[in-house]
Amino acid sequence: MSVSPLLAEDNTTAIAAQDKRRIWAVRVNSFKEVDTAWEFMSYLKSEGYNPVMVALFDNAGNLWRVVQIGDYSTRKKALAAGLAFKKKTGLDYLVRSMPADLLAKRTLESRSSPLPALRMTFSPAPEAATSITTGKPKLVGAPDSLFYELDQRDVLRATGPRQQNVILARIMMRRGYVDDALRLYAGLLRSYPDDLELREESIGVLIDAGEYEKAESMLRKWLIDDPASPRALRMEARLRLLTGDYYVQLNTLDYLLRLRPGDTDSISNKAYSSQQGGDWLEAIISFSELVDAEPENNEARQALSSLLRERRPRLELTPSVYLQSDESITTTLGSRFSMQLTDQTRGEFYYANTHIYRPQGNGIEKIDKDVNQAALLLKRDLTRTFTGIVGLGAYDGTASGISGAVGFDWRIHDPGTFSAMIDYNNPWLDEPNAANYEGRYSQLSLTYDGFYDNVWGLFLNGQLRQYQLESDKNYGTKGIYNIILTRRILEDPNLFVSYSFYRSYFKYDDDNYKPFTVLDNESIHTFSASVTKSLCDTVILSAAGGIRLDEFKNSPSYFGGPSVTLRLGRLDLSIDYEYSSDSGLAGGGETNLLRGGIGIVF
Repeated sequence: MSVSPLLAEDNTTAIAAQDKRRIWAVRVNSFKEVDTAWEFMSYLKSEGYNPVMVALFDNAGNLWRVVQIGDYSTRKKALAAGLAFKKKTGLDYLVRSMPADLLAKRTLESRSSPLPALRMTFSPAPEAATSITTGKPKLVGAPDSLFYELDQRDVLRATGPRQQNVILARIMMRRGYVDDALRLYAGLLRSYPDDLELREESIGVLIDAGEYEKAESMLRKWLIDDPASPRALRMEARLRLLTGDYYVQLNTLDYLLRLRPGDTDSISNKAYSSQQGGDWLEAIISFSELVDAEPENNEARQALSSLLRERRPRLELTPSVYLQSDESITTTLGSRFSMQLTDQTRGEFYYANTHIYRPQGNGIEKIDKDVNQAALLLKRDLTRTFTGIVGLGAYDGTASGISGAVGFDWRIHDPGTFSAMIDYNNPWLDEPNAANYEGRYSQLSLTYDGFYDNVWGLFLNGQLRQYQLESDKNYGTKGIYNIILTRRILEDPNLFVSYSFYRSYFKYDDDNYKPFTVLDNESIHTFSASVTKSLCDTVILSAAGGIRLDEFKNSPSYFGGPSVTLRLGRLDLSIDYEYSSDSGLAGGGETNLLRGGIGIVF
């Protein structure tokens, strides 16, 4: 505290000082070592806090860097914040007050902030001079602890060996010194064998480090000592989730819920575990129970909403207009209805009408074709990680025929899915000229799509296409592979940057039969960015754009456009626009795409 020491004839000064406006704060640690203090500040920021560092002196004249969170007008508010801090981090805290003007003067904004100097803040009376020479002046009217900015007992409590070592271990984990952190946790457990919070945190660190066998060994011992320990059971459920043993994990959570009915932590774990384990029905039930118990849990609400949107009957309408520089206009009205047929099987019915029009010009033939497509697609979850796909369809317009599809989605690990699909006899719509020659194609497609630590994304795709024209005449074969690396930069707004490399080659089956030209070689590097911002639960704004460089062309091209989505209960409305300076077809030229969307969840 910053209070001038009180001599016998000077007690009015103390009364005035105590009347100054005071700020209550939650002190969470104090340090002499500069680097450790700022590392701890970084650690708290990574946990979502907005800490403040204050330079204060103790009664021995030592300077301490005191880390605290929150500025509160009352002690009651600060106590509530302290309890929440301890619940989240497991660290101790102190609630203390100080004058607002002292807080403003002593706050350190960065490592380079100037430090205060220790100096006397009182004028001793003559009779106190001898006392000053030998040490402290004679104090009257208040205890010693009032005369120092930082009480020594506060320092000792805030910098106890357990808490300092826990903080040091967390900082080591954060900086990547996993082995050193694990050794420090092991030493702490030997010193504090009965500290359940420390035991739980140590097992959690082992799990985070992938040391599953060591974590399981510690859990076994814990559960032998206390078979009904909620902490140990929750950790076991988490371990089973990460090792893919969903059956045991859900049984553990069910047992924990029998011991403690309505325990929201266990309900939450069960909900997310069921979702990751592929049991969408149990996930919906658990998320619903969690939302009933915690109406303000927005993450649970969003997860439940996403599951309901994904699994309930849904109708989507997707109109679009695509304009190309050769005056080709392709309009499409697509519709898709999907619903859960059984717990494991989902059905989708797709219908689209596409009209391709281009007026006749110098050396350019007229195009005026309608293509109608209809298809039924079935997806069945054969295991928790493997989904089989089969489809059958028909089309007419440019030509008439039967289409087919067969493939699978295989979640080979939690952030990544490998997919394979064979499509047979689809109408060729991305090349307008093919419409006049009954163009169609069949293809094999292999895809990997993964997103790691909610930061890095990797997309790999390879395709082999066989094109046919009139009367089943093979026109050519096209090979494609595409690599996209994505990095999340911000979470609010969602900002992503990407680099992609696209390579394709086309080989004609008959060099003497070329009714129209197809690009036979592309090698394209693309740098792009996209941003999405939710203005509220209803309005979502997006924009994307980038630049492309084709190694076979002289100049780069660019693309971009905005998008708006409205979420109105069970109704989704969207509209987006994209401009490209190069169509990617043999004739080149700019393109414009306007696309809408209407989604209804029943």
